[in-house]
Amino acid sequence: MQELLLKINGGKDFVIITPQMLSALIVQIHRLPERELRVAVKEILPEDLEKYIEKIINTNRFTASCFRYSHILEDPITKKELHRILRGQLEVMEMNQTACFHSIVLADTISGEAGFDIACTEPFFWACKDSMVKFAYVCPDGEQETLVLEYGEQSFASVGNRRK
Repeated sequence: MQELLLKINGGKDFVIITPQMLSALIVQIHRLPERELRVAVKEILPEDLEKYIEKIINTNRFTASCFRYSHILEDPITKKELHRILRGQLEVMEMNQTACFHSIVLADTISGEAGFDIACTEPFFWACKDSMVKFAYVCPDGEQETLVLEYGEQSFASVGNRRK
């Protein structure tokens, strides 16, 4: 089984993307026939987690530089800015040092909810389609966490499998 490393190369900002969010996105991509997709933000960032991250950022915005997000001037940060941060971090995500996405654009879904129009790179798309590939997320602290991917009745990897 091939293992591929996913990493966010976003500089010094606090990374809001979690392994669970990446797992949800990979499963979405796995189910689709084309490299371009529209995904609702809530499909990868549940509302309770969204509120929690928003609160953490706003509470710490002026106490730690990693929460400042120099490209976001609004204070306090709202859902809209949080979605911009998420988009920006996904844009710089790499799989084995190769870009995962050609483009990510904020858009509204058919139901009017916030979403992303995503164009995957071919290597990332085909890796997501291969249910035998194992993904590991390289956390900001350098540790790796194996992603749990649930493709219907199949489930791969194990929860909390962290290693250096």
